[in-house]
Amino acid sequence: MTVDILTPDPGEPQRLRRMPELQRIRRGAYVDAATFADLPQHQRHLLHVRAVALSRPGAVFARESALALADLPHGRPDAVHIIGDLGATGRRSGVASTRVALDDDDVIVEDGIARCAPAYALAHLGRVGRQGDAVSALDEALRREIVTKEAVTDALGRQGPRGRRRAEWAIRFADPLCQSVGESWSRVAIHRLGAPPPQLQVRIMTRVGPRFPDFLWERPGMRPLGGEFDGAWKYGVIAEANGMQPVDAVIAEKQREDALREHIDTLHWMWEQAFRPALLRPMLERAHIPVRSVLLPGW
Repeated sequence: MTVDILTPDPGEPQRLRRMPELQRIRRGAYVDAATFADLPQHQRHLLHVRAVALSRPGAVFARESALALADLPHGRPDAVHIIGDLGATGRRSGVASTRVALDDDDVIVEDGIARCAPAYALAHLGRVGRQGDAVSALDEALRREIVTKEAVTDALGRQGPRGRRRAEWAIRFADPLCQSVGESWSRVAIHRLGAPPPQLQVRIMTRVGPRFPDFLWERPGMRPLGGEFDGAWKYGVIAEANGMQPVDAVIAEKQREDALREHIDTLHWMWEQAFRPALLRPMLERAHIPVRSVLLPGW
């Protein structure tokens, strides 16, 4: 969704602030309030990035902000990130500046906005961002063939030592077979529980056609276990992709699930378990998937 940003003349801001139909997102930048209220968090961050670009036309956006401009997952950053200005560092008015010189090859300019190339931004997020955010961004970038692991590793070599081991782990762990942010966070949760790594997107032929569970574990002496992350968006996405009403999508998905259960056992979880591995642990234990008694460290 494209949202227009209004940038009034210097004498206008006070009047615009009193207009209830407008939402101030930054000094001198306003958007339609109703539209803004309906935007998901990641699109709100992109609006903030574009507003900063209007007030700082020479800024180079980094980390989550660069990934937002590249339409890649970027979590919920608490600031707009810019990089490369050797005269600025620290955080001010919602903008975090990193004082690092960049190679020309690590900067891309599109629609008049400069940002770090995806490989550089992914490596940077892997060093300093949250584990789940780094993995989900890498998974998506690899799946869409925007980067290769070799390119991200190469970009990491042009960055500082802070968090290098974290980024190297995230690059190794990333997998292009992962289909969504929720699946990526789930994989991190499964890893932190010390559970056996599941197979991803295994094709299972059922009476209603092929099914591809998000995760699959083989269990000695038992039927295989399929794991499914169910985000709140799932049935809406299915309905939109197939031109049907959400209620019909729910019924159709239930029928496919019943057909899949003729071949494997299934386990479903949602965002709460993906974000909090301790809540996923008892679910896996009851399904006879071995886990550790103590969580492996995350970040």
